[in-house]
Amino acid sequence: MFFIRKAVQKDFSDIAKVHVYSWHDTYLDLLPMPYINEMNNLAKKTAMWEQVLRQPEVDAWVAQDGDIIVGFIGYHAQDERYEITTLYILPDYHNQGIGSALIDTSLQEITTANAAARFHLWVLDTNTNAINFYKKHGFKQNAERHEEMYENTKIIDIKMIKNTDPLTT
Repeated sequence: MFFIRKAVQKDFSDIAKVHVYSWHDTYLDLLPMPYINEMNNLAKKTAMWEQVLRQPEVDAWVAQDGDIIVGFIGYHAQDERYEITTLYILPDYHNQGIGSALIDTSLQEITTANAAARFHLWVLDTNTNAINFYKKHGFKQNAERHEEMYENTKIIDIKMIKNTDPLTT
């Protein structure tokens, strides 16, 4: 049985481990292996999360099964705009409702504290599982996209937004 809680500074190394293992599993069939190996390094992710969790504009929640962190979601806040920067669950914990619990709990906490909050995220255009997941949670694709070339591969991220204001939906 898992539970959701706000991340604390000491969670940085556990979050980094989930990030690395889940990122690798998520993108294994979607991105070139050299890209995955270059971008997904445990030492770099550990150092990154140690710094990230110190930033006041970062909100993060973790899913915990007993003493083990099995998933997390991270946001970067600027004024009333929140970008979901990460949402990863360890592969052995997929399809157990953890991702939904993380996104629902964190969105509720943020909108309770800031009713004017707006949310967006970037997702790989070929990651149909993630796109469908976010659509299920009220996100819609907009026209923005980001493209980068890696060797001979074009990598495209699309932007998805969620409007939480019931007067404008």
